[in-house]
Amino acid sequence: MIKRTLVRMTIWNSTVVFCLLVTLGGALYGLAHYRIYSDIDRHLVFNIDHMQQISLSNGEQVLNIDSKEPERFMMSFYWDSNDALIQSVYYKVPYIELSSMLREKQNHMRPESILVGKKTYRFVSRPYQGKLPIVEKLSNIPLKTIQIFTEISAEVYYLNRLLWCISIGIGVGALLSIIAGYALARRALIPIQKAWDKQQQFVADASHELRSPLSVVRGQTQILLRHPDHTIEEESAPISAILKETKRMSNMVDGLLLLARGDSHEEVISCTPVRIDGIIKEIAKKMEPIMDYKQLRVQLHVEGSELLMNGDENRLIQLFMILLDNAIKFTQADGQIDLECLRQGKSVLVTVKDNGVGISEHELPLVFNRFYKGDSSRSRGDHGAGLGLSIARWIVDQHQGTVHISSGVGCGTTVMIRFPVIS
Repeated sequence: MIKRTLVRMTIWNSTVVFCLLVTLGGALYGLAHYRIYSDIDRHLVFNIDHMQQISLSNGEQVLNIDSKEPERFMMSFYWDSNDALIQSVYYKVPYIELSSMLREKQNHMRPESILVGKKTYRFVSRPYQGKLPIVEKLSNIPLKTIQIFTEISAEVYYLNRLLWCISIGIGVGALLSIIAGYALARRALIPIQKAWDKQQQFVADASHELRSPLSVVRGQTQILLRHPDHTIEEESAPISAILKETKRMSNMVDGLLLLARGDSHEEVISCTPVRIDGIIKEIAKKMEPIMDYKQLRVQLHVEGSELLMNGDENRLIQLFMILLDNAIKFTQADGQIDLECLRQGKSVLVTVKDNGVGISEHELPLVFNRFYKGDSSRSRGDHGAGLGLSIARWIVDQHQGTVHISSGVGCGTTVMIRFPVIS
């Protein structure tokens, strides 16, 4: 699925970039074409509309165009009523073919281009208005049409070169867009790939963790079915095992649902002012019987009173129960657990410290991963599904707090949690 998505994103990214290049290239060429041709057409129309006959100081009659702008090189054709070209000093042999083509276009009043051989000309036609007597003398019959044309081969050449350069640029840009689109798609899919891998690992771990209790339940049920005539008292051992594994599965499912709702932002923390010092004292009191049973000592230190913070009391109790439960599990008999709560500036610091087996340095970054249980020395016995610290970190994050764990093998573990307090 990821590979198919990668290909689709690459195609879409490349297509968008290619369309942008084509649009920009077309706009550039269109603008250049419009500016060049509009300038040429403006000169042609101005010249043919302002052509007049003037007298020089020596009495010579000449044709003149009243224009203050630099002139393009242009030539004029004059046609009589019989569509015959009137000769002038500007008429030369190379324009015979051009004149035969222009003869058919005397009624084209808008500027047009015409190709003669390898040269391109731009021309415009106008009906004769009787302003050029000197030209009239060249023919025995009345003039009918005036045409002005100019060669634009250079402009056409440079426009073609521009179009060629734009086409090459679009081709190179399309190739680069494919490479860049692929790279960007891969980069964009990195978090999706990680989420997908995490989900796959999550499903695999959940399936693995559920397989064991389900196998126990199935096995114990089969034992019960072997002796349908036995009483509950006689089969108390398999019933107890089934109950234990069912409870384990229930806790695991509850933890998974909590984390799933947290990932989808469906689990809402109901924050109200709570006394964090009171929660710590209550939990320490509740855990005393378990501490005595495990032959552990607990050292409670609460500095200050009425340490208020905005939080969900039930979730905070769940958080500290998870931390104390881990400390109890991994601390040997005659060990000690320190529980400390004190105010530091605008925050409250809660510390849970034990002198148990500890965590190796390479395992510390992994302890918050779901279903992570550590090495075999820490995984001996029934130590849950490995969701406790994941839930603990989620609760801390929901309360805008921070959590830090420091540990070493054989040196115990220290968990420090910091929450903002109400001023």
